[in-house]
Amino acid sequence: MRSIFDATERGRIAARLERLTPAMKPRWGRMTPAHMVCHLIDAVESSGRPSPEEVGRGLLASFPIKQLVIYVLPWPKAKLQSPPDLLATKPGSWFEDVERLRASIEEVGRRGASGNWPASEVFGALSGAEWGALLRTHIDHHFRQFGV
Repeated sequence: MRSIFDATERGRIAARLERLTPAMKPRWGRMTPAHMVCHLIDAVESSGRPSPEEVGRGLLASFPIKQLVIYVLPWPKAKLQSPPDLLATKPGSWFEDVERLRASIEEVGRRGASGNWPASEVFGALSGAEWGALLRTHIDHHFRQFGV
């Protein structure tokens, strides 16, 4: 399974990130490239924070649904989109935001799957391996949204 912990996979992600431009139009949804980058910064950096107060307990946090979503099923297009005003990271300089995303991906990737990982607001308790696959799948989903 592809994972953010694989250096080759992080290289593929970095190459795709290089092809992303702020002028690109989404294939689905209303997110701009700048909002998508900030959304991914929030997602990647959430894996290094303490568990949220509200940990996922719904259908997406239950076995085997969680595993199907992380490892198997294609993600819905524009289904769970957060409004831009709910982003913790607000768009700033395109180049600084892209560099922050790249650095965050590298930092999380180098941490590896072992160790303590926080729970997710959506998926509940996650192992390091699940975080690695989830982040890679999430990034891939949004890169496909912009054709990169």
